[in-house]
Amino acid sequence: MFRGGAVLRKVRQFIMQHNLISPGELVVVGVSGGPDSVALLHLLHLLGKEEGFSIHAAHLNHGLRPEAEEEEVFVRELAKSLGLGCTVDRAKVREEARAGRRSVEEAGRQARYAFFIRVAEELKADKVATAHHMGDQAETVLMHLLRGSGLKGLGGMSPRRGILIRPFLTVTRTDIMSYLEENRLDYCLDASNYDWDYLRNRIRHQLIPLLEKEYNPNIVASLCQLATVARDEDMVLEEMAVKAFKEIARPDQGGLVLNLETMQVLPVAVQRRVILLALKQLGGEQGWEMKDVQSVLELAQKAGSDKHICVGKNIWANKSYGRIIVRVGREKTRPFRYFLEIPGKTYIEEIRAELVCYLRKREDVWPSWDSVCLDWDKLKKPLEVRSRRPGDRFRPLGLGGTKKLQDFLVDCKVPVEQRDRVGILACEDEIYWVIGYRLDERAVIDDTTKRVLVVEIRKKQTH
Repeated sequence: MFRGGAVLRKVRQFIMQHNLISPGELVVVGVSGGPDSVALLHLLHLLGKEEGFSIHAAHLNHGLRPEAEEEEVFVRELAKSLGLGCTVDRAKVREEARAGRRSVEEAGRQARYAFFIRVAEELKADKVATAHHMGDQAETVLMHLLRGSGLKGLGGMSPRRGILIRPFLTVTRTDIMSYLEENRLDYCLDASNYDWDYLRNRIRHQLIPLLEKEYNPNIVASLCQLATVARDEDMVLEEMAVKAFKEIARPDQGGLVLNLETMQVLPVAVQRRVILLALKQLGGEQGWEMKDVQSVLELAQKAGSDKHICVGKNIWANKSYGRIIVRVGREKTRPFRYFLEIPGKTYIEEIRAELVCYLRKREDVWPSWDSVCLDWDKLKKPLEVRSRRPGDRFRPLGLGGTKKLQDFLVDCKVPVEQRDRVGILACEDEIYWVIGYRLDERAVIDDTTKRVLVVEIRKKQTH
């Protein structure tokens, strides 16, 4: 006879509240053989009969302990006794941990979730259920708190993320043990849960009992309530940040440019999230810490420009003229040099533009926004487009004298990381045009001009 109706009612209400499972769906349940997952499999099996959804068990043998073989057999027999299908696989977790330079604990967790998702895909299942409960949630919140996490970390585990669901986040470890006892369900015990080398185990067996005894007997419930509030508020801030990110960030040369003028009027909490979105877009979802975000935020707040910092995973950020530029690796542009085809077309990769050159009589030339005109007979030959060189000087039109190219680019507020990509139309050391910025007064057409070199700029379209 079934017992433990109070726990079942709690879980049913939680499933309905968070819309975790619908009638007709197939749910893959991760089962280790431990008390939590055994209770979850049994309870969802019963609930599925009442609510019209189906259950399939999935067990991954990590091969880490002598008991692993017995646990695999136990899970197979448990599923069989309930009339459920069961998929079992094995993983070489220790080898995967060494290969990926991860802890055995992290490698095992990643292997489990990858396995559960794979089983769900093979069976065309709708959900994957794991047996995390309120105690696990409290441990997770404390772990994140100790690491200095923000709201997202304090939110702990959500009841639902994609197809992953956690129906037991509404019950305690005591509830689960009572359910097992009342229904006379056997389970396996994992000795590694008492290995104090793991932070989670120390929190479970040392810190939480201390907090319950000395500070708050309901600390687990309080931490779970904190997680719920943090998740709700995190969701609001995340929506604000995503909207702001679309207005602030734009792609540029394989990286992202953040407009500081727009960003800095936002609340600091939203600024942090905009920065995190940029880091995730370039460096992947995982592994970012508050210190990474904070270092970019502090860079944005500092006075001055042309400052660079390296954030984890080889992501570089620099502040330049009211912008934060974030990209993978520190960009280095090699010196470039192209001889112009006249008449003809020359594609300049570094400025992502094609230069179309042709000669015209002075009287046949008309001003145009997308071209420049130079006095052909005043120019030395051959003409080339190159990158800047140390010591470059020219005579900017309208200045009435010479100026160092470096100083000119600074005055034009050209970001430092872009200066080596500025195209220079020249003949050796004699500059005639800083492409996109200024002509040299020696190349300008006048009343004595007979032949004109017309250079049209056709920018390459990027998406």
